[in-house]
Amino acid sequence: MKRTSDVLLNALIVFVHEKLGLAPNAISVIGLALGLAAAAAVVAGSLGTSMILLAVSQIVDGLDGGVARRYTLQSKGGKLIEAVVDRSCEIAFFLALVFAGLASLKIALLAAGAILLVSAVEPYSGFDPGFKRFMMYFGYALYAGFGLEGFEIALQVVFFANLAGFAAGTVMADYRFQARIDAGAIIRRDYEIAAGIPRKADDPPSFLSKLFS
Repeated sequence: MKRTSDVLLNALIVFVHEKLGLAPNAISVIGLALGLAAAAAVVAGSLGTSMILLAVSQIVDGLDGGVARRYTLQSKGGKLIEAVVDRSCEIAFFLALVFAGLASLKIALLAAGAILLVSAVEPYSGFDPGFKRFMMYFGYALYAGFGLEGFEIALQVVFFANLAGFAAGTVMADYRFQARIDAGAIIRRDYEIAAGIPRKADDPPSFLSKLFS
């Protein structure tokens, strides 16, 4: 998904870094400002404006990582800043919907909590269902076009999708951890065989190893 985004935004990635001289962290800060502005527009009652700002913030959100990957500027600190910015924009937008009476506090907190759970395991699983902010456009379409509680529905989808994503990510993280242990055990076994060292009986394979083998 990130590679596809890099291809689509290639011209902008080159422009913001080579022409404007913006580093990934600076782009992240701009994205944060735009995301918070989108939330503020919701509170002010300008939903159309908020959708535009949200869309621009998402484009900018794709630029910071794109610049980092294209120009080999990745760092753990940069990834952390990007994650904090993304979660801050999302949670601010959810709370703005609550303040504007467009969603309940309960579902906003549940959606935010599920997103944070996915973010906690994503570094180990490499899995994130995404589309958190994309669902806000769906909610707006239901609200503006059909008079439904669109944002409430959108947040429910975000909650259940990310809760499922957290469960899947936890399994994937556990499998990756077990796979590293199994790989280390194989290397150790081969060394012991080559060195003529008496070996202990192998541990039985884990459930996840059997499942994914």
